Amino acid sequence: MIDPVEDICAPAAIERALSIFRELREQDQSVILQARKILTQHIYAMIDKGEYDEQRLTVSGLAHLKSIERDHAIKSAHGTPTKKRSRRSSISSESQI
Repeated sequence: MIDPVEDICAPAAIERALSIFRELREQDQSVILQARKILTQHIYAMIDKGEYDEQRLTVSGLAHLKSIERDHAIKSAHGTPTKKRSRRSSISSESQI
């Protein structure tokens, strides 16, 4: 038996929220995959609590992503960490000036 909320409404809300998330700023594919996982967990949790309105699911999903980004960025798997210069190398380069 098909549950229209879980089989139709939830995937539509997830795709709509991801579409809006992509439009807001260009994201690396790994960030989009993480966002999809976060949205899926959040939206299905809302459905379990009784929310069935697709627009509310979408808006809540976007708000949830925004709160996660505010607390700690959704990081790209392809990002390169910045190297910190050691104090010793900065002192030796200053003495050569």
